[in-house]
Parts: sequence; C-alpha cells; structure tokens
Amino acid sequence: MGAPTSSATIEFPASAIDDEIRKLLEEEGVRFKPSPGLELDSPAYDLETEINEDGIFFLNNPEARYGEFYDLEELFVQKGIPFDRTSYMDWNRPPELRVFRPGDPHFDHYFPLDSDAYEPVVSVTKIRELLALPMPTHEIQAYLENLFPNYRPLTDWVKEEAAP
Repeated sequence: MGAPTSSATIEFPASAIDDEIRKLLEEEGVRFKPSPGLELDSPAYDLETEINEDGIFFLNNPEARYGEFYDLEELFVQKGIPFDRTSYMDWNRPPELRVFRPGDPHFDHYFPLDSDAYEPVVSVTKIRELLALPMPTHEIQAYLENLFPNYRPLTDWVKEEAAP
C-alpha cells in the first residue's frame, strides 16, 4: 500500500528553477518543452502547471504524497527559495498552508486552514481566551499577529530579481 495522498499546490518564483529543481519537477510529472528555457508542455496525469504573468510557477497535484512536495520543499529551504504550499482537506489530514521565506532569521510557518474557505483559523478556545482577558485592542492585535504573522508575497522576490 502506497503513501496517503491529497491535493496540494506549491508556488514559487519561476526564475528559481535550475537543473536540480527542474529534475524534481519532472519527477513530479511536470513537463517542459525541449527548447531551452522554461516553456511548459502538457503535464502528466491530472497535474495543473503554469507560470503566471507575475513570474510565479504554480503546480497543483491532486495526488501529492501526504499532501506535500517534500523533496522540493526541502531543496527550496536549502537553497533559500521562497514558496507557499497549500495542502487541501483529506480524510487523513487537515488542510494547511506552509509559507517559507528566506532571510535572517528565515520564516517557515505552518498555518492551519479552514476546510471550507481555506483561510487561517483560530480555535474557539483561543477566541474565548482573548475575549475573557482584559486586553486593550492593540494587545489583541499583537496576539493575533503572533499567531498569524505577516510575510512578504512571493512577487516581492520576482521584483527584486528583475531590479537592476
């Protein structure tokens, strides 16, 4: 019996694709046209792939192992390449968003997601705690920012790479 699978997407700057990353993408089922460059061909299986107008590579695999792209994610962390990975709801796993941003210190955060809207969630227990505490609004805001910190969008890395 193979590993459990669930649908997952990963997004990252397309300019980060080198030979090592390309090989892992091809192992995942992504197909590139034989011409030099990053022009995509029809993907294998039920994969969805695209490089959007912002320079972000998008891959959706409806049968990703454990709802992740483990080897690709580990390589991105090693190489300092930012990415967002969303694992969708499956009977054996809750949905989550992993956001990695390089830097010092790097940002590597897992957000639990609501299974309907795929937005980050705060547990009812945490909400009750917040409401019960005599906290000023700015302290509640700081608490929520600690739970769900802001992070730079992937397009910032594409813009930085394009700048002279």
